[in-house]
Amino acid sequence: MASTRELLKDSSGRLNELLKRARNNCTLSRQLWESLARDAGDEIYTEALYRLTRLELSPGEAKDTMLDVLDHQEGLCQALGRNISLVTAMCDYFMQVNPMLSDPILVEVNLLRQREESAYKDELTGLSNRRAFNQEVPKEMERFRRFGQPFTLLMLDLDHFKDFNDTYGHSAGDQALRDIAHELGDTARLLDTIVRYGGEEFALILPQTTREEAVGVAERIRQAMEHHAIVFAGQELPPITVSIGLACFPTDALDMASLVQRADQALYQAKVKRNSVRPFSDHQRSQTRYTLSDPLPLRLRDAKSQIQAMARDISFGGLLCIADRPVPRATNIELMLTDNVLGIRLPVNAQVSRVSSTGDGNYQMGLSFQLSSIENQKTLMALIEGRTQPVGYCFRAEHAASRADS
Repeated sequence: MASTRELLKDSSGRLNELLKRARNNCTLSRQLWESLARDAGDEIYTEALYRLTRLELSPGEAKDTMLDVLDHQEGLCQALGRNISLVTAMCDYFMQVNPMLSDPILVEVNLLRQREESAYKDELTGLSNRRAFNQEVPKEMERFRRFGQPFTLLMLDLDHFKDFNDTYGHSAGDQALRDIAHELGDTARLLDTIVRYGGEEFALILPQTTREEAVGVAERIRQAMEHHAIVFAGQELPPITVSIGLACFPTDALDMASLVQRADQALYQAKVKRNSVRPFSDHQRSQTRYTLSDPLPLRLRDAKSQIQAMARDISFGGLLCIADRPVPRATNIELMLTDNVLGIRLPVNAQVSRVSSTGDGNYQMGLSFQLSSIENQKTLMALIEGRTQPVGYCFRAEHAASRADS
């Protein structure tokens, strides 16, 4: 079975060929585009329009727009009795039919790419910059929704970098940043995105990576930095150690802002010790807990009976519910997560992890479970996104400020 990256590469190649053929061909049918969309999703229309116009549209809007442009190209060819390029038809469409571009200009594609690359690159290190980061993370989130591949975000901060600058000078500090960027490129995997997030802070986006795998990558990076001497002006300077925090999508967060916040929270915890790696932890829980907007009815079934309960919050590793009678700890139970509005029915095998009385004749029970497949994770994610608000950490600004001197 082809990997996600292979599928994406194949779809990108097919899109390149389709755009090349469509430039001067008025008779390419919708079937070719729709066939590609069946394999790669409607995001292919978003990608096509972005490549041609740099407009950023949602997949649904992009699909309607792109197919309208193709119809417009065919109509122009028939009316004028000659081939009209896709670019010409698109320019006329966006100026006259659907005026989404008010003042377009023509620019050679190589020049455009050079300028875009400079806009998305950090000048000092040559790494991707914050702007590229803000585009890549949502793409990885969408890839999970389509292909079911989780990813992990690492936030990395240099230890005692202010002291290093004060001791050896800012030019030596710049060299240290370049060295670290180079070391990150050598240590990270080819499919990882490395970003200079700001100042002495870096970020790594690790596609198709679980928490355990990401910890291994982070440890490898930490150890490489620990043993890498900085060479400046012919002088060998001491290594600069790094602290790394990490958070995983979707188990730790369901949106970009929360994912960055939680990776940053883990980084703050790593900075307490320095030269360390810390995965995000929601207090004493291994998974981020989300509170339900409305209690979710449950049927709990053990070997002897069936119990009615109401779930109050949920995570990718368990939930908290209220029931009218207790179930002993360590009892294995079956439950069905159901949302008729969203069309979700997710059977789950769980175990009672804790039980306590609420004082009003009911009992609060914590249930733990492990989802057996990516499809089940995607289903639970849809339920969470439709019915919950994240119980987030309040990451205070002074935490980030305190790292500047560490």
